[in-house]
Amino acid sequence: MKNIKPNLQVLLILALLFSSCSKVKISTDDNYETVNFPDGSFAYLNKNSSVEFNQNFTERIVKQKGEVFYEVKKGSNPFIVKTETGEVKVLGTKFNAKSTENDLEVDVESGSVEVKVNKLVESIKKGQKAVFKETENRIKLAKSELKHKQWIRNLKKDFKKLGKEIGNESKQLKKESKEIGKEVTKGFNKLKKKINN
Repeated sequence: MKNIKPNLQVLLILALLFSSCSKVKISTDDNYETVNFPDGSFAYLNKNSSVEFNQNFTERIVKQKGEVFYEVKKGSNPFIVKTETGEVKVLGTKFNAKSTENDLEVDVESGSVEVKVNKLVESIKKGQKAVFKETENRIKLAKSELKHKQWIRNLKKDFKKLGKEIGNESKQLKKESKEIGKEVTKGFNKLKKKINN
């Protein structure tokens, strides 16, 4: 870097800084999606949902819209999900967060989480759910219903179906390539006979 002019050095440092802080955004429309976060945590996105996070993921902060189920790996930093309404803070757990502009519903499958909306804070654990509705301006606790399991089953069925389709296409491609190979070999043998005669 000694031979590089000072202004160019500043530009290179800024470029490196911005590239390490670049955002990753994954969205769904009428489909499902899975996300592997850099820390080993995992998310399933329901239809019409999105997550956004920094590529380096050192702070483990995810911005979410819609409905997402998380499997969070334990880490030294808390894993924070920020929604339009509030946020969910965890260290390691499985939970579903469904958000709209005014409401937030968090359903815990294992472990425990902290739900924060404005100045309201509630800790919930496995088998519980927290529901915030702006019209009521409070977080209500209820028994977990695990409704997210249905759309996750649908997502897994879609992936299984896609896997079968890819497998069938692969078998068909193999079959066609064998037939093409036989035809090429026949043509090559005919050409060889003509050349030798």
